Amino acid sequence: MIEWGRIDNSLFVLYNETVNAFDIVWRGVRNWLRRRRTFALDVDSYELLERMAERQQRTPQEVAAELLEQAAQAQERQSWVLICWGQLSPRQQQITAYVCRGDSTRQIAAQLHIAPTTVKSHIEIVLRKFGVNSRAALRQHLAPWDLNEYL
Repeated sequence: MIEWGRIDNSLFVLYNETVNAFDIVWRGVRNWLRRRRTFALDVDSYELLERMAERQQRTPQEVAAELLEQAAQAQERQSWVLICWGQLSPRQQQITAYVCRGDSTRQIAAQLHIAPTTVKSHIEIVLRKFGVNSRAALRQHLAPWDLNEYL
């Protein structure tokens, strides 16, 4: 069963167990951004926004809407990365942390006392779960994360 629920005066969210909650909120934010809104900012933030708008030869409202949309998209990407991370086994998370640190397959195998072929197998699975083709792409997705506790 699908039903709408009010979060505040301007944003509605669709409740359905099979629908990703973040996707629902993102749709609401995207629709909210398309409508004309008044932004409440402190003086320093607004002055910064005005300077940015002046350099870009746009209105402060256009710049603010774009910045908010970029922030929401970045949050959506990080939510996706968190979901992918949660699908990894503890050993895969550990190997991923070593990969992100820049260790080679042989180095990881030596540190974990496992065969290099086992490390390669785990890395292939991790890359598949993240939907990337290289260690560099994996590192890029996880760059904001501190993975030291998995080492």
